[in-house]
Amino acid sequence: MKTPGEQIITALLERPERRHFSVLLERKAGPILGAPPNPMPVPRVITGPVVPLRMRDLIAGGTTEADSIAYARETSITNSVVVPVGAGGLKPQADLTYEIVTSPVRTIPAYMKASAQLLDDYASFQSWIDARLLYSLSIAEERQLLNGNGVAPNLQGFMLVAIAVGAAGANFLAGVAAGVAQVFSFGYVPDGIVVNPADWGKALGTLGSPALITSPLSLWGIPVVLSLAQTAGSYLVGMFNPYSQIFDRDAAAVEVAEQNQDDFVRNVVTVRAEERLALAIYQPGAFAKGTFTP
Repeated sequence: MKTPGEQIITALLERPERRHFSVLLERKAGPILGAPPNPMPVPRVITGPVVPLRMRDLIAGGTTEADSIAYARETSITNSVVVPVGAGGLKPQADLTYEIVTSPVRTIPAYMKASAQLLDDYASFQSWIDARLLYSLSIAEERQLLNGNGVAPNLQGFMLVAIAVGAAGANFLAGVAAGVAQVFSFGYVPDGIVVNPADWGKALGTLGSPALITSPLSLWGIPVVLSLAQTAGSYLVGMFNPYSQIFDRDAAAVEVAEQNQDDFVRNVVTVRAEERLALAIYQPGAFAKGTFTP
């Protein structure tokens, strides 16, 4: 399967109106320029930050062909005390309340400028797309998944839906532990914690807890996502799978424009990546949010 970088290069070569790119690539490839048998290797774009775990990794996946999805979200549950009841006695009742939520498909974009010279070197251009542009798109996606306010064109993110923990913890571990306890108290088993990298680093330096020194990162056996999208001093704990789901409408697509603003005179191109998806959060009780003293 081709990478996004390979796909965009193929598209450039196949579009008749942009055949000059093909000519440039053919010249760089071979005998027209009299390339030596063993040309000096040129370093390609170095891969950017590699984050071991992202929020998307915690969430169940799905696809849709619609412009929105509608689903039932559990809003409350009432469990009466279960006690023995004699003949003719009133049985205890458990009540569940649901609401129908419509989650529109939203477009999440990211774009960068690149030199025209980079575009001429198709191998470096391909590496640049795969290593840098798509990383920027993943950052934009995570901000929406976590902090989207639900107002178009934003997703409704987890921090908007999660149930707040009553009191702030005295420190990092106490705060996150309160969130874990709340999720457990509602009958769910947490499978993810989302915190700011600065908070994790400060806790690592001040608390000196062996619980923070693990690979992959985890707390009490629960995977940890270090996200720049998370506000410092805040956290999210939840049972993400199966109580939330991403519905991808369009996977990440990359497009190139040569004539945008003053790109032509500056000898640069604009490269845009975007995806379309909807997010469903089925049970808010499976997620807890809170704060602590950084």
